[in-house]
Amino acid sequence: MDKSQFFNRLIETLREECMHAVQASKDAADYATNEESRAESQWDTQGLEASYLAAGQASQARQWAESVQELQSEREDLLKPSQRVGLGALFSCDFGAGPEWFFFAGVAGGHVVPTEQGEVTVITSHSPLAGRLLERKPGDSFTLANGNTGKVLTVE
Repeated sequence: MDKSQFFNRLIETLREECMHAVQASKDAADYATNEESRAESQWDTQGLEASYLAAGQASQARQWAESVQELQSEREDLLKPSQRVGLGALFSCDFGAGPEWFFFAGVAGGHVVPTEQGEVTVITSHSPLAGRLLERKPGDSFTLANGNTGKVLTVE
C-alpha cells in the first residue's frame, strides 16, 4: 500500500467528515430556530434539543478540521519510511482472519479509511492496540488484552 496515497485519502475523508458535520450543524441550527420547533408547552424541548445537537455537530466539525490541520503540519514526518510500528507507520497485522491495516497517527483515532486494498483504521497512542504494537517490526508477535495473539505483517 502506498503511504503517500493513503495519507492523501485520509486527509480527503477527514475533510468530507468535517463538511458533513458542518452541514449537520447548520441543519440542526435551522431546525432549532424554525417556527415548527417552537415550544408548545413547558415540557416541549424540541428546539432546545436541536440547539444542543447543532452545538455538538459544530464541535465535531472543529475536531475534524483540527485533525486535518495537525496531520498536514506533520505530513513530512508521518510520511517517512518506517521500520517499526510508531508514529507515521502504515502497517498490517494478522489476528487470524487475514491482514488488517492500521495507520499510527497523533489524531483521528478510530477513523476508518476505505482503500482499494481494504479498510485502514487510524490508531493513536491512546489506543490499547497501540500499546501492544509500539516498536514492533514485521514478523513480531504480540498478545492482546483479551488473550488473543496477532502478528505484525508489514510496516511502511
